[in-house]
Amino acid sequence: MHLEILQNRSIRLTVAPELGASIVGLELHQAGFWLPILRPTSPAALVQKHSPDTSSYILAPYSNRIREGRFVFAGKTYQLRPNWPDGQTLHGEVHGRPWSALRINEHTLHCAFDASSLHDLNFPFPFRVEVAYRLQGDSLETSTTLVNVGTEPMPAGFGHHPYFMRHLGNSREALLCFGADHIYLTDASCLPTRPAEAIPPEFDFSQPRPVGATMLDHVFAGWNGKLSLDWPGSDWRMELSADPIFSHLVVFTAPDGSVALEPVTHATDGFNLLSQGWENTGVRVLEPGEKLSGSLRLTLAPSR
Repeated sequence: MHLEILQNRSIRLTVAPELGASIVGLELHQAGFWLPILRPTSPAALVQKHSPDTSSYILAPYSNRIREGRFVFAGKTYQLRPNWPDGQTLHGEVHGRPWSALRINEHTLHCAFDASSLHDLNFPFPFRVEVAYRLQGDSLETSTTLVNVGTEPMPAGFGHHPYFMRHLGNSREALLCFGADHIYLTDASCLPTRPAEAIPPEFDFSQPRPVGATMLDHVFAGWNGKLSLDWPGSDWRMELSADPIFSHLVVFTAPDGSVALEPVTHATDGFNLLSQGWENTGVRVLEPGEKLSGSLRLTLAPSR
């Protein structure tokens, strides 16, 4: 599998265009070593072309789960095929597919996916997605654009699914901090059953603290677009800032010990929540030819 590598004196980014333009490595250079910021992708995941086991993958034209793979839009019901081992439909339609890639310069990679000519598309509306990765000093900027290339309006959203290391080298567990207004509490299928509500103390990360033993697979609403991970003992911290389009944040404590911090544009099962009249789901309706765009900026900086 061909890999694209962007590298400067501080950061090394590795992308697999053939595997959903997924990130398969993001590392920090320190004292002659490359330390993983995102969980490393195993060779087996690349050989098997299994994008959920990469370091970070792209979610489009929707993020997270759709209940029973069925949603209602403009009065019509659409049934998607299950695409996950547990029989659910989630995480969009682009992360396991080959993308085109164009190296713009030494530190910029542009990737694109066009679904308009696919016969096996597991989504009822044609679309195009473009993602640009740019290294700028100690930062990685990721810009995403989703376009409705069909002739009808479509419900739309996107996100990114990075798995962060909870330890950097020999550091103590990272301290997580972010601000949000509400949280969606969920059922056994990790799907919202009622509108977002006040954040209970066990899920409050408005002040830096380790995740510890807290089990999370939740969507936070009204995210302020900022979060940080501080690795005590490493002298490094990560700051992530997002454009306002990323109004929601998914936090998932993965079984492998990493923590997924997923900036997304809408709530889990957002298409159905929108059709049920829920407010502030974040779902957009794109008219033919209309675009939805947003950028993320991940910066590595010395600890304060």
